[in-house]
Amino acid sequence: QAALEGESDTSQVSNGLTLSEFSQLFSRLNNVHVPKGHFLFKAGDDGDAMYFINSGKVEVLTRKGQLVSILRQGDFFGEGSLLEEDNKRFSSARAAAPTDLIKISREEFERYIASSKIAKQQLQLVWKSRTLNDAKNLIRLQTKVKTRLLKKGDIVYKEGEVGKSMFIVHDQDGGEFEVRHKGVKVHNYYGGDSFGETSVILQRPRSSTVSCSSDNCKLIEMDGSDFLAATANDPQSAASIRDMCRKRMFKKAVKNLSLEKKRGFSMDDLVAAFHDADTDGNGSLSLQEIRNIMHRIDPTFPEEEIKAMLKYIDIDEDGQMGLEDFKRMFRVFDEKP
Repeated sequence: QAALEGESDTSQVSNGLTLSEFSQLFSRLNNVHVPKGHFLFKAGDDGDAMYFINSGKVEVLTRKGQLVSILRQGDFFGEGSLLEEDNKRFSSARAAAPTDLIKISREEFERYIASSKIAKQQLQLVWKSRTLNDAKNLIRLQTKVKTRLLKKGDIVYKEGEVGKSMFIVHDQDGGEFEVRHKGVKVHNYYGGDSFGETSVILQRPRSSTVSCSSDNCKLIEMDGSDFLAATANDPQSAASIRDMCRKRMFKKAVKNLSLEKKRGFSMDDLVAAFHDADTDGNGSLSLQEIRNIMHRIDPTFPEEEIKAMLKYIDIDEDGQMGLEDFKRMFRVFDEKP
């Protein structure tokens, strides 16, 4: 359960949405007290409100009742079904202790986001970040896994191989893993990081080589079929993991472009790659320009995946990837490419 505590990014991202500010924003606050064990909503319910926790704790559960995160004072939740066109609840929320909340109706919520485009974007970022963390927690709860012990230099998988498993670096003594693309080091994985999902979900060859770079390493390995079965039981988790994989592929494609231009991976280098890809010079990447980036690393990368990736990262919903969208992708949601 320790991994579940504090996994939500809501407190970090929502630091502008405090209790006092909610009081100022909403004219008719509905204070609600619920006992331990009370369900605020269940997966599949219509979403008619979001909630702000004043005191107490709320558990987030999958459709099958698996605990994936615990929210505390200062966190808010329930906004996802108000932001999406399909307003059905993706998960269940149950009080883990006597809890005091502020219930914000759909009417109040829509009035709030209509008056502030930035507020809507911030809420979307919170929701996507939390949903991804919940999905990762769901994977960590699986029992059909095996432990692998490695020594420095041992290879987990090689670039170009078929992906048959996904991996999680052990939290306590997992060590450090080095990731190389075309022989060039691009980043590292540390305790708690997961990798290998992209090849399994998108059915693409491994895009990098991963090896143990510390004296000893420890991995949790899950067979690809078990991984797909686990996510299939929770559609929202499956969608969130798939979005993460699309984003990782795009980040690798951008880094590949930077390497081709004899640059590195600093933010300045990546921004330079953005401008290289912006062939019409309008300050944004169109679908065609994003397609060009992806096809440099994988000429057969599916069109539907490219469109879905743009929709996921396009927070301001203008149909293009602006520079701020691009920078944000390398900073939030899931920090490891």
